[in-house]
Amino acid sequence: MQLNAVAVHDLTLAVLPGMIERKAGGILISGSAAGNSPIPYNATYAATKAFVNTFSESLRGELRGSGVHVTVLAPGPVRTELPDASEASLVEKLVPDFLWISTEHTARVSLNALERNKMRVVPGLTSKAMSVASQYAPRAIVAPIVGAFYKRLGGS
Repeated sequence: MQLNAVAVHDLTLAVLPGMIERKAGGILISGSAAGNSPIPYNATYAATKAFVNTFSESLRGELRGSGVHVTVLAPGPVRTELPDASEASLVEKLVPDFLWISTEHTARVSLNALERNKMRVVPGLTSKAMSVASQYAPRAIVAPIVGAFYKRLGGS
């Protein structure tokens, strides 16, 4: 909660006054596709990312015309390095390789979106699918499916 919500809020508000004064700047905030719908067995994460997504998009509206851009990044699983098979987490074992995106790809598309003043950047197949599902599928259908996956991951 502190890292995913409070720190994002406080750090953003700390850098904002200087950007507003300069009438220029960009804030890229790491949200998540997980913040778009309820996720049983991962409720706190989903709730904090819902805060981050909404905070980012609301702040963007407040800053319209100020010269300060706000973009929220909503990635799926990002692989920082290829894990040794014996040390791989349950997530790394269950999520197929083709669904992971690299840090390099994530950084490139995120900075490009911020430069183009996009409201949201959604890199990766997994996050795109989660975003579409959360927009069009009823929560009563999505939540049990996603919850079953997270329960399998060891959620509590």
